Amino acid sequence: MGVDKSKLLERAENAKRESKYVDFKKEFNTSTAAWCEIVKDIVAFANSGGGVIVFGVNNDGTNSGTSVSTILELDLADVTNKIQSYTNYQFDDLEIVEIKRHGIKRAALIISGIDLPMVFIYPGTYEVDGKHKSAFAKGTLYFRHGAKSEPGTRDDLMSWRDETVEKIRTGWLGGIRKVVESPTGHSITVVSSPLSSRSGIPKIEGMAITAKVSSSPGAVSFVPQNAEELWPYRQKDLLQKINKELKILPQVNGHDILCINTHLGVLKTHPEFAYKPYRLSSSQYNDVYAEWIINQYKQDKEFFRRMRTEYKKRPPRK
Repeated sequence: MGVDKSKLLERAENAKRESKYVDFKKEFNTSTAAWCEIVKDIVAFANSGGGVIVFGVNNDGTNSGTSVSTILELDLADVTNKIQSYTNYQFDDLEIVEIKRHGIKRAALIISGIDLPMVFIYPGTYEVDGKHKSAFAKGTLYFRHGAKSEPGTRDDLMSWRDETVEKIRTGWLGGIRKVVESPTGHSITVVSSPLSSRSGIPKIEGMAITAKVSSSPGAVSFVPQNAEELWPYRQKDLLQKINKELKILPQVNGHDILCINTHLGVLKTHPEFAYKPYRLSSSQYNDVYAEWIINQYKQDKEFFRRMRTEYKKRPPRK
């Protein structure tokens, strides 16, 4: 989804008439009426995949003779602020460039496509000769229909949906090809879904498989986006579940979890038990790990004491 900027520039310099991708403005001024019309066209182009507004050009494609210095010197932040004032969205994928049409300097506002259509949340009203007019209404989505910027239809939304799905599909397939074509020496590490200690059936349905493609052991892994659902426990929640089940004294505490995590290398070797969003964050745990610890103690009443002993044996940090 989206139109190539080089093609937009080519159209801006050579188009003889307005189209789905090109709009002409005779001049640029800062009146409310002019800004409403410009914002309407920007939003329509962005929602339609991109386009270009050429200033200093008449509707028939001829140069208007007006100066374009003001628009060429315009701060793009002002344009973004105008768009936000009507859509409540900071759209800034814009570029103002100088072009030549028939050897004369003109200005082109390049507008890129947007991933999710913008909606007008405030009306674009202005006054002309004492009469109120509206460039667009509150709650409307605008798209390009030929040479016009008009309210969107069901067909526009279906077209946007289909293009977005195709873009995502292409991205997925591209990612698969990158994995398949990974150079020799790279590796893929696949971690199976956590298994229930009782049935052998995945404990968390729909858990994505974590994968890593890299020649470096320290490379970043791809992890599920729903990590908060897969590993919902903080350490205190994990301890509460373990102590409620075991009912032993002294109770299992944070040091016990530290000893187990360190001895087993849980974060590195047992990703089904725990997850760490980033290096300095606290680990998150799940039912699978709690049940595993509980079963270890039930099978070996010396489990926690043994883990503490192993922790003490670890080599000192350098």
